[in-house]
Amino acid sequence: MMKKILILNGSPSGANGNCNIWIQRIKKFKLSGVELEVVHLVESPYGRELRKKISEAEGFIFVTGTYWDSWGSPLQKLLEDWTALEASKAILGKPCAVFVLMHSVGGKEVLSRLQGVLSTMGLLIPPMSGMVYSLVSDLALQNKSSHAEDFWTVDDAQLVLENLITATELNVSWKSWPVDRKNPQRKWIKKGR
Repeated sequence: MMKKILILNGSPSGANGNCNIWIQRIKKFKLSGVELEVVHLVESPYGRELRKKISEAEGFIFVTGTYWDSWGSPLQKLLEDWTALEASKAILGKPCAVFVLMHSVGGKEVLSRLQGVLSTMGLLIPPMSGMVYSLVSDLALQNKSSHAEDFWTVDDAQLVLENLITATELNVSWKSWPVDRKNPQRKWIKKGR
């Protein structure tokens, strides 16, 4: 049976940027029993169709660049809209992987923060399920160096994906805290104080 994995491209450049090139690279890995579907968030607003894809997915891959020490604005918008799915059956316990691209600095902080947000929302963060790939690494890896093992490489993405796929096999009855599902956007600050 094929596992549905939804790739969510959080880059403002959508299908025209580095994140999509990265996605095309990782789609070339040999992953048996997996059906990958790409959603460029800048082109696919959150709504019924995207919620359906999220609910049907058995795992997620988040891909984003680093933008002023944060993830892309389309991904931020998704997380804001996705708040209504927090701890719901649509995402609770589903595994995810995260790829962050960066020119030179800030990517590891973005990776750690994003994994923290995703875990708090209810997604499962498997071991070794996130990595940062940088322009600096890409340039350094073009030259032979004894330090090459210290850089994440494109090939390391296969391990990230294999851990994600392994985690889709887990069958756990996760517990969740209570969540305000009626109106999470209601005002809570009183006027006049």
